[in-house]
Amino acid sequence: MSTHRWTLERDWKSKRQGQVWIVRDSSGNRGYFKFARKDQWYYSGPLVANEYIAAALAKQLGFPVADLEWAEVDGPERRSERGVVSRAAGAWEVITWREADSRVRQDPAKYVNRFGQLRQLIVFDAWIANLDRASGKNLILYRNGPHEKYDWYLIDHGNSLYGSPRKWKRGSWKSAYWRKIWRYYHTPKGLLRVQSSWAALKPMVRRIEGLSSSQIEAALRSVPAGCLRGRDRRFTKRFLLTRRNQLRGMIKRWLAYPGVKESRL
Repeated sequence: MSTHRWTLERDWKSKRQGQVWIVRDSSGNRGYFKFARKDQWYYSGPLVANEYIAAALAKQLGFPVADLEWAEVDGPERRSERGVVSRAAGAWEVITWREADSRVRQDPAKYVNRFGQLRQLIVFDAWIANLDRASGKNLILYRNGPHEKYDWYLIDHGNSLYGSPRKWKRGSWKSAYWRKIWRYYHTPKGLLRVQSSWAALKPMVRRIEGLSSSQIEAALRSVPAGCLRGRDRRFTKRFLLTRRNQLRGMIKRWLAYPGVKESRL
């Protein structure tokens, strides 16, 4: 359970795959509380587990991600829900990649810190079969003054990894479809150019290839108790180990693919 007491500020989004509420803790920190009910399983899958595992793997690889907290929050009708809070940055300016000035997206090396990791993001998202990065809404930029470069972090990995049963209507996880990254993933606008070099991507490919089974197990153990069934846990581990071994070939095919690979949004 969270060490903070989060209270509802407002009901923000309600989708087939779950609900998102804006919440605050006693210190005024803002967060986004995400949960799904049992009748939403087909669209949500193990939502909380997907979030925790992806965040743990990202941290192992050096990618900044939002801090997550398992929490219980009283809803609009005083119905208590359990889910995960994604902490928002407390900064002078917090925006999504999509909201950034065109100059930032045209020259991220000039305006964004940790550019080397940012340009390797495609490798991580390919490994975890993330469906939801294209719009740029899940890549958060923040800074504490108008003349600072932006820091950044990743959010919203509910549709990565196992995702949900609906995800696999596209084809079995072992099928060739999931090795053709461009079929389900476009880079956020402005990032394709800086991510289109094997020299830039190879270090992250090698880093993921070097992750051990025990490191992947550690990510699985980060999931709060009761949020990941045994069979889904076994699926996720098998999925990650298999794609770890396929990753080099997947990225090289993605680099060679001549069609559309970047979001137009």
